[in-house]
Amino acid sequence: MVGKKWRKAAAAGIAGVLAVGVLAGCGNSFGTGSNGKMKIGVVQIVQHPALDESNRGFVDALAARGLKDKIEIDQQNAQGDQSNLRSIANRFVSGNYNLICAISTPAAQAMANATNQIPIICTAIADYENAKL
Repeated sequence: MVGKKWRKAAAAGIAGVLAVGVLAGCGNSFGTGSNGKMKIGVVQIVQHPALDESNRGFVDALAARGLKDKIEIDQQNAQGDQSNLRSIANRFVSGNYNLICAISTPAAQAMANATNQIPIICTAIADYENAKL
């Protein structure tokens, strides 16, 4: 059990470090909200303890890197509905978000189908290759 918790924490930390790298490379004019903060979209397919932990780990890793005051996080849950995923993806794309964190295979696929311009960090994906991600 300890091994699983360590792997989850490590995955969340790695996602946070990747997010910091992506954000460091983003210009200030793209994807800034009305408050001047960079916009990050987080989407998960359903509420589930494991997916919720991935979400929490990603957000906590960003905060641990000192980005809490520099970013605006829009957290969305599709409630298990594919059409909700498409709507969320369209909102993230049209809103010029700087980064998308997709939690679960369906969420990652919907985000990848919606954009090739916005960096997407994925977590809770069983098999990236079979998912065509």
